[in-house]
Amino acid sequence: MDIDTVGAYSNYGNLVRPLNVSKGNLQHRVLGKIVISYNQSNTNSTWLDDSGEYEAFISGYDDDGNEQLHKCNDEAVKFLVPTYFKKEVLDKYYNNPQEYNVDGFTLKGRHFTLKIDNNVEDYVPVFIHYLTEIPHKEQLHWKQYNFMPNNAHISKTYHNTMVLGNWAEEPGTVDLYFKSKYRNFNKMWEEKFGWPLYLPLTGTNIHLFTSLHLPTKNNIKSFSEQMLTIVKLTIDALNESKLSEGLNKIEKERGLGKFERFLGDLELPMPDMFEFLRYLQDLRSGMIAHRFSNSNKNVKKAIKFFGLNEENYREVAKDIFVKSIFTLNSLEKHLLAEPK
Repeated sequence: MDIDTVGAYSNYGNLVRPLNVSKGNLQHRVLGKIVISYNQSNTNSTWLDDSGEYEAFISGYDDDGNEQLHKCNDEAVKFLVPTYFKKEVLDKYYNNPQEYNVDGFTLKGRHFTLKIDNNVEDYVPVFIHYLTEIPHKEQLHWKQYNFMPNNAHISKTYHNTMVLGNWAEEPGTVDLYFKSKYRNFNKMWEEKFGWPLYLPLTGTNIHLFTSLHLPTKNNIKSFSEQMLTIVKLTIDALNESKLSEGLNKIEKERGLGKFERFLGDLELPMPDMFEFLRYLQDLRSGMIAHRFSNSNKNVKKAIKFFGLNEENYREVAKDIFVKSIFTLNSLEKHLLAEPK
């Protein structure tokens, strides 16, 4: 007997045949497939099941100088048509590092990923069609920051890496470059000395590192938050126990003092670097609830050193990122680079 049975959710064959007639031996085989229907009551909707609405974004100008808008699911913008957003669009994600991670090329959340060009200092280019990959409510968030900057362009770093498909280049902005340099430098230091110069990131410090960025707004709150993080990473995180090994003990000596004496024993004095780091530490010491104490003489000197005023918080923050990168480069050049 050889019977094939076909049903709505199954397909199988039932075979019965003799193997040895004299002994009465039989072979029986059932072979097939069955599809088990899911229980619709146990399913949960996702953002993919939402209204199906798509927002329109600026794609350029028409012949009369009016802004042209295209919905992000429009066939006309399917292939690499950029639109642009103010940097503040990323604050929502930087301020929630437990849920989101922002790097030079992507915004990653728990339920979506958006390809972005975060390598331009003053705005964020995104190819319009990529915005179909985020929920409609997120499209609405991005839409309120949509604009057309002067001389709008995508970065060379993004074009070479994400469009041409070449090997990833170094980030194009000082904040992202600092974060990349910081990780690589600490690995190189540990390979040379057997211990990291900066203690590994743990707990909330991981989130602080993730959310570290050049302030998107020129205000003291954004400035203070980001500079506090830089101090935590470059001064508070110094591996004091290893730096002080072999050094005479000095009561109440702080991490920078130990670091300076450590380099002194290596015959590598770097007074300009330590001047910057100490002024940065003093600046942090004067930050109280997003304002600066006017009673501390060291804080006043630090403010003067950085040329800080109410009009240039973002500019000074950029300068501190640059000087922090220069600090790592100098240490790498004199201590970690292979001799020629």
